Amino acid sequence: MSVIVARGLTRTFGTGEAARRAVDDVSLSVEAGEVVLIFGPSGCGKSTLLALIGGLDRAFSGSLSLFGQEVAQLSDAALSRLRGEKIGFVFQAFHLLGHLSVIDNVMAPALFSSHDRHEPEVRARASQMLERVGLADRASSSPAELSGGQRQRVAIARALLHQPSLLLCDEPTGNLDRKTGEQIIELFAELHAELGTTIVIVTHEERISRLADRTLDMVDGKLAIGGAA
Repeated sequence: MSVIVARGLTRTFGTGEAARRAVDDVSLSVEAGEVVLIFGPSGCGKSTLLALIGGLDRAFSGSLSLFGQEVAQLSDAALSRLRGEKIGFVFQAFHLLGHLSVIDNVMAPALFSSHDRHEPEVRARASQMLERVGLADRASSSPAELSGGQRQRVAIARALLHQPSLLLCDEPTGNLDRKTGEQIIELFAELHAELGTTIVIVTHEERISRLADRTLDMVDGKLAIGGAA
C-alpha cells in the first residue's frame, strides 16, 4: 500500500521575476513500512517538501495523496484529523513547551485535541512512550532540565503518542552532537523494527543513510535517486 503518492508536486514562493520553486515537479511514492531518506544541503527544498507531505502547507500544484486520500480534496478539518490520527512529526528544534513537564509535553497532542483530552488512558499511553524512548524516570522533569538528546527523545515520544502510521522527521539529529545523534539514529532503527512505522527523514547528514531502505537526493527543489540505500 502506498502511504504517500506525489505527482508533479510543486511549491512556489513569490511571484513574477521573484518567483522561486522550492519544490519543483517532484514525483514520489512511499510504501507502507519503508524508511526513506531525503538528503540535501540547506536551502534545497527538503523541509518544504516534508511540510507538503505532512499536510502543513497546502499551497502546492500537482497532486498529493496520503493514505489513499487526495489532499486537495480534503477540508481543513479532515486534513487536521488525518494528521492527528496517522502522522507524527519530529523537528530539529524539538518544539517542546517549557512550561509543561516532560510527560505533559508528550501528552500535548491529546491535551489540545477536543476528542480525547480528558481520556484517562492518555497519560498511561504517554508513560509507555517515555519508557519506549528510555525516559520513564524523567516524566516529571521540565525540558530545561534535559540534555539535547533527551529533549529529542521526548519529541519522538510525543510524535508516537497516537501510534502514527507515518513518521516525518526534519533534521532530527541536526542540533545534536555526534554521539547523541548516533543514539537517536539507533532509536529510530529500534522503533522501526518494533513498530514497522513508515518513516521519511530529511537531513543533510550522511550518517543517517544506514537507516534507509531508499535514499533520495534533493537539489534545487528536485529529487533524484541517491547514492546510498
